[in-house]
Amino acid sequence: MIALSVVVAAVVASTPLTLQEVREASHQQLDALKAQLSLEGAQSGIKTAWSSIMPQISLNAGVGVGAQLQYRQINQFTGEESLSNFVAPNFRLGLQVSQLLYDGGRWWSTISQAGAQKEAAEGQLKEQQMASELEATRRFYTLLKAQLTLKVLDETVRRSAQKLESARSLYEAGRGQRSAVYDAATNLGNDEITVVRQKQSLVAARLALLQWLGRPDADIEAVTPSELDQGVQTVDVNGSINFARDHRPLLKALDAQVRVAEFAITNARADYFPQLSVSAGYSRNANQPVDFVDLRVQHGLSASLNLQWNIFNGLVTQAAEEKSKQSLKQTQLQQKQSIVDLEAEIRQGAASLETEQQVLTIAQRNLTQAEQQAQLETERFAAGAGSSLEVRNAQIKYTQAQLAVLQGRADVATARAALNRSIGGAP
Repeated sequence: MIALSVVVAAVVASTPLTLQEVREASHQQLDALKAQLSLEGAQSGIKTAWSSIMPQISLNAGVGVGAQLQYRQINQFTGEESLSNFVAPNFRLGLQVSQLLYDGGRWWSTISQAGAQKEAAEGQLKEQQMASELEATRRFYTLLKAQLTLKVLDETVRRSAQKLESARSLYEAGRGQRSAVYDAATNLGNDEITVVRQKQSLVAARLALLQWLGRPDADIEAVTPSELDQGVQTVDVNGSINFARDHRPLLKALDAQVRVAEFAITNARADYFPQLSVSAGYSRNANQPVDFVDLRVQHGLSASLNLQWNIFNGLVTQAAEEKSKQSLKQTQLQQKQSIVDLEAEIRQGAASLETEQQVLTIAQRNLTQAEQQAQLETERFAAGAGSSLEVRNAQIKYTQAQLAVLQGRADVATARAALNRSIGGAP
């Protein structure tokens, strides 16, 4: 009996690729990188929000010249007119400092809103990373399954070649028919065609994985992970749902988006209130350089307390507040529906895992029966008591049983990864 563990052993590759490496590399996938950039943009938004309550300082300086050519002047007492030309330089320096004191609460809600936007971006980044990781895991198992399938088919070709040699030996010994030799040769050719086609499937699976990871084609081989041989897992659906409510990044992102919408209402209402600010300034102006650099003269100081209140703006503020409330309702509805969808996703994922585990159990039982039948028919044919058709049918069933077990193990591992993603990680 050929042990199944030998069948599913990883093919020696030039560059082995583990599942853990694939999961880590998937975080550099395009969609995940876009989510990372969105998070960086949200972090910059926090700095922008804080800038509104920071002092605003401006410095201005300049050197100019003023000219009046053929300027007419009239003496009010004598009535005499005169024309003059006037050219004078101008030197100026100014420093202005202003501080916002009150703006209806907008600055604090803007800062809080920026913080909530950052939390939402963090949740969306983790959610996208998990989605990219799940797709990479699925493609990894597709590649692994293609590799192991090729190994099974190669073994089938080897057995078919042995059957051909056996049929020839029996024919030459006068114990078999020539038609059995033709049948065995045809079966060997068909198996070799299947191997050739499977090699193409292997190339497609490899390219699909590398494409998702953003890598060029390379000579890689997927290493069989230990979790491929994990036993049957019983899923507590209600416990998984409770776990997801605390760990699924999507729900945390939605909570943050609700807070963003709530702060938007506060910002809209801020226009109902006045703005209060204070400012102070220093200036120097002179027409001569000597006066400008002489620190004993040409000083100008100013200070003011400024109040601005837009008492009526054509219902713009009211419209903005209503629009913000509508946005909040939409976000809350989306959050509610997402929770319903998540629960359905978890229940479906648990059912899928249970189904795949049952299928694998049946496939493993079939493999044992198919292997025994193949061995029996081979012995009968060698003894001249069986036909080549019976041997071929038993061989096909054995190959199909091997492939069914490989498919079952990959499907169970993929279903388990999908369920873990649904609940926000392995419990």
